[in-house]
Amino acid sequence: MAVIQAKGLSKRYKDTWAVDHLNLQVEQGDIYGFIGQNGAGKSTTLKLLCGLARPTEGDALIFGRPLRDPVARRRMGALIEQPGLYPDLSGRENLRLYAALLGLDSPEKQVDEILETIGLSAGKKKTVKHYSMGMKQRLGVGLALLGGPDLLLLDEPINGLDPEGIRQMRELLLRLNRERGLTILISSHILGELSKIASCYGIIRQGKMIEQLTAGELEQKCTDYLHLRTDQPQKAAALLEQKCGLRRWEMRPEGEIRIYETVEPKTVGQILVQAGISVEELGLHRQDLEGYFLERTGGKKDV
Repeated sequence: MAVIQAKGLSKRYKDTWAVDHLNLQVEQGDIYGFIGQNGAGKSTTLKLLCGLARPTEGDALIFGRPLRDPVARRRMGALIEQPGLYPDLSGRENLRLYAALLGLDSPEKQVDEILETIGLSAGKKKTVKHYSMGMKQRLGVGLALLGGPDLLLLDEPINGLDPEGIRQMRELLLRLNRERGLTILISSHILGELSKIASCYGIIRQGKMIEQLTAGELEQKCTDYLHLRTDQPQKAAALLEQKCGLRRWEMRPEGEIRIYETVEPKTVGQILVQAGISVEELGLHRQDLEGYFLERTGGKKDV
């Protein structure tokens, strides 16, 4: 079942498309990693989905209902950018205040359960101004859990956290997904961490969705491969299929061949040279999530 179905979802500010006719689908039970460079349109997309911004064009369905349907809204919790916390109140008091604003009946039990879930029950009387960044982010997730949502939208929840804070957030999100069955859409550019929890991905560039794929598909694409470029790629591919029995390979633009099987580069080079095919480039390429992401978005290594 599709929890989120966005078709042509767009947001324009003056002459700039922050989100440009984006198609997005998130299935029930997914942890959907929404990947993009800073300014790619991730936050704007999440704002459109949770009703903080109105689409210029296009629309989306949440649990099969339009964006502005109150039933769909009640099934969604969101943490967009920084959580709006009251620093002089404790975590418990923040939760109780937001529960009152939401009109929840008898929220005390739910507040206690949320504090336990996010790992803040021990210091429930501690004021938020004395919280670490990681504690504030987990309290922000706790606010999003008020009302018992089935879907969480989280915008860069691990940005700025230290390694321990990242670990705690990762374990929290995995627990919410596995034990409560929550569907989670999480935007981030910290790719190594996202790869530890995401079951599928969407890659956005300049407001446009350029690819959606499962974790399994991404793992296959990030497999190491032998990179080959010749002056006769079609003939080279046919020859290597015959001589080496290759089956897992693909032809790329500008005559590049990628071989995803274990084969000695020296052997490949000898076969082609003996056949009179000029070898322009030949070498082992090690691909990882970061490398694949940068290749798809045209980014730089310092992003």
